[in-house]
Formats: sequence, structure tokens, C-alpha cells
Amino acid sequence: MAHALGRLLNGARGSREVLPHLAALERGLRSHGSAAIGRIPKHWLGRIASQLASLPLPAEEVALHDLLKRLSDRLDEGRVEWAEPSGHGSFDPQRTLVIREISHSEFMVEAQAQATTTPIPLLQVELNHPK
Repeated sequence: MAHALGRLLNGARGSREVLPHLAALERGLRSHGSAAIGRIPKHWLGRIASQLASLPLPAEEVALHDLLKRLSDRLDEGRVEWAEPSGHGSFDPQRTLVIREISHSEFMVEAQAQATTTPIPLLQVELNHPK
């Protein structure tokens, strides 16, 4: 996998600078083999998979397609499957958004109630202009 990824990155000048996550993956694959895929922090998986998927992968490079599949499988491990609500018309407050119209003054009252800072009234300052 490391050699196939290296050939892909060598195919375009400057690709390691433009695609730093793939360059890091290449180094990891050279050092740790395919175990490097399991060592990728979850927050970088999407970026790495996206960068690899954005490149035209040659059909004959089976290792690159395998690498992309392994990255995608690893991404899918972290996905949460939502169960369908049981029964017709069931209300789940964690998954239901209720929207209603309110007046501007109601909005301002609610916004001030949830504000984390306290508004300070502006001071009125009289400017003395020479005549």
C-alpha cells in the first residue's frame, strides 16, 4: 500500500505539500504497514479518505482501492445508526425540531435570558463643541 500510494503521490509534483494528510499516511504505512490505518486518529480519517477519494485511482492499483476501502470501513465504525421511531406519530425530543413563530420582543427576552454576558447600558455623554 505504501509503495502504491508513493507512486500516486510521485505522479504529481507538489502533491505531498498539497495533500499533507496523504503524505503522512504514506510515511505511516512505510513505518507500520497496514496497522497504520488503525492508528489514525478518528478526527483525521475523513480528511485522509476525502483526499484519497479525490484523486484518480488507477484501476490496476488494487492496493490503493483496498486502502480507500479500509479507510471507509474505519469511518463507518464510528457512525451511529439511528433506529426508526417505534409506532406512528411517536415524539422523540432528541430527534424532533419544533419551530414556531414569535415576535421580536419575545425573541429578545429569550435571547437575554440565555445570554452569558450582562448588557451594560450606554452612558450619555454631552460633547461641548466650541462655537
